[in-house]
Amino acid sequence: MRMTQQEQSGRADRAPEIISLGDSCCGCGACSAKCSKGCLSMTPDEVGFLRPSFNSDLCIGCGACDSTCPVLSRNPVVEPVEVSWAKSLSSDVLQQSSSGGLFGVLADAAIKSDGVVVGASFQEHCHTVRHECATDLEDLKRLQRSKYVQSEIPASLYREVKEYLLAKRLVFFTGTACQVSGMRNYLGKLADSAFFISADVICHGAPSPLLWRKWIEFQSSAQNSEIDDVNFRSKTTGWSSYSVLYYARTEKDDCRVTGGRYGDDWYMRAFLDNASLRSSCFDCPAKRSCGSDLTLGDFWGFPSIHPEVDSSIGVSAVLCNTDKGKKWFDRVSPKLEIGPSSYDEVIGGNPALAASVAPHPQRCKFMRALAKGASIKELSSRWSFTDTFFIRLRRKLKRMLGN
Repeated sequence: MRMTQQEQSGRADRAPEIISLGDSCCGCGACSAKCSKGCLSMTPDEVGFLRPSFNSDLCIGCGACDSTCPVLSRNPVVEPVEVSWAKSLSSDVLQQSSSGGLFGVLADAAIKSDGVVVGASFQEHCHTVRHECATDLEDLKRLQRSKYVQSEIPASLYREVKEYLLAKRLVFFTGTACQVSGMRNYLGKLADSAFFISADVICHGAPSPLLWRKWIEFQSSAQNSEIDDVNFRSKTTGWSSYSVLYYARTEKDDCRVTGGRYGDDWYMRAFLDNASLRSSCFDCPAKRSCGSDLTLGDFWGFPSIHPEVDSSIGVSAVLCNTDKGKKWFDRVSPKLEIGPSSYDEVIGGNPALAASVAPHPQRCKFMRALAKGASIKELSSRWSFTDTFFIRLRRKLKRMLGN
């Protein structure tokens, strides 16, 4: 039956603000999960970033989606309760981690408390990254290590987290600041319960899922075999000079490892040179304001501050943002080497803690070429990112060394 003009006008008045966000959308998916009528779904744009698609026929104008959006519901910046440096006392945990092993130690404690850990996992032979729940130590392995591509958080996972909390089961949720903000907004009062612990990672930005898919297919083609695993932060060449390694399974079922230092990896250069990042990353809506209990990340610049501490295999910066976060950090402290620090010390080597990065001068051209179907060979021949990358790298090293 055709709608009257008055009915059409009424529906237009109820249209949520999020459908007009454009490039400001951070892709967390909280709006889609919150909508009880199913009028929002997350669909990839021309470079793979998820954005909400709106079905106006189903919308009742309740505003629930807008209330969960980290962009539309920005919170004030918070001061940390306590700032520390820390690293695992276990050499195995430290070697397998990206920095100081804090995620592994905290996640292990949550699992052993009959809790659930939520984090990013590779899917489909490493072609995509998606958040999932781990309920045992074997499942937890998939969530460990950094993954430099934006992770999808499906609506079903939001609901799963809520169900765990309603059943009074501990949930340790990790993600970028915008993802933590989206989850907390979705959960409402449940996010403040003793059963929900959240940690955001110090985030440089979220790279294009389409670029990553093309890159992993390029790597698979070069190896003539599917890539089974990727380690973005291998410490085989050290912590600060980490390597990116790709693991392929051969016909004889052997594992072939390729890769090298991160500065030699074209995908990483595009990422660190801010050419492949989501538009919202240049004005992050959630840095230091996502409501997380903990903020975790590399403590770049640590050797110049504490030369007496061995940091060759990695050290983490830990910001306890709430009393609940400090309680959990204190709980795992027997498994850590810990020392006091300050916000200024952390941000000195890691400005991404509080400030959004600036886009590469040719980012728009680069992304347009990607959207139009340019291959990795075409993209890398036109944009090597070598010159600007090493200029930025020298600046970063100066910050890390305290010069």
